[in-house]
Parts: sequence; structure tokens; C-alpha cells
Amino acid sequence: MPEGQQTVERRAAAGNRLQQMALWASVVVAVSGATTLLIGVRNYNRTAEAQVQLLALGTLQHYLDLAVAHPELASRDKDQPVDAQYGWFAAHALTTAQTLRLLVAQQADWQRSINAIIRQHRTYLRSGAFVCEDFTPEFVRYLRDRVEDLKCAPAPDLR
Repeated sequence: MPEGQQTVERRAAAGNRLQQMALWASVVVAVSGATTLLIGVRNYNRTAEAQVQLLALGTLQHYLDLAVAHPELASRDKDQPVDAQYGWFAAHALTTAQTLRLLVAQQADWQRSINAIIRQHRTYLRSGAFVCEDFTPEFVRYLRDRVEDLKCAPAPDLR
């Protein structure tokens, strides 16, 4: 085979190797990109879940801080009347329970905290002072499942 033809064939073989390397490089870049995207999505989801947990914890902590600051409202006897101050405290507690339910109800540990808040304020829920319209219908149904004799107060007229 003449020397010129060998040179052409070597160049052609080298060109084929370069094309194959370019092809493999593009495959590696695509796989790297997809892997990076998947890792990014996973990290985003984990961060979002952590943020939800922190929000729920902060919400519960605020309620517990109020309970410690006002033990006379947080720990009431069943026979004590529902006065305005306790009504506001109980409504805040139930707003906390509703918020936790919206954020983290699917987790058993949080579900126990939500139910504990509801149990603590059953007297209020049975008193007729609880304004059901201030809460979501789903949460009111949830309360009715746990407090059979729940009584709703009429919503105040805002006119």
C-alpha cells in the first residue's frame, strides 16, 4: 500500500476515534446533567420538608410558650366557665392545631400533638363558644370526629 494511502487511512481512523470520543463525551455530559438534576430535586424536596418541619415546630413552640406564660388558661378544670380570655386562648390553640394539621398531619408524632391540643380544649369545643366558621370545614369535621358533642357558635355579624 502506498505511503500516501496509509496516511489517509490513519487520518480517517484517527477521525473515527475522535468522533467516538465526542459521542461518548456527549453521553457522559448528558448522564452527568441528569444525575445533577435528580440530586438537585432530591435536595430541594429534603430542604422543603425540613422547612415545613421547622414551621410546624415554631407554631407548636409559640402555643406552648403561651401555655407556660398562662397556665391558668392552659390547664383548666372541666367545670370552669368559658370566659373571654380563655375563649381567645382556646381559639389560638385550635388555630395551632389546624395549622399543624395542614402542615404535618400525615406524621404520627405530629398527629399526637394535634390530638393533645384538641383534648386539652374539649370543654371549649363543647361550650358553644367555638365559632366553626372561623376554621376550615375539613378541620371542623376532624374535630367532630374527636369531640362528639361539639357545639358551634354563630359567626359574629361583621356589618
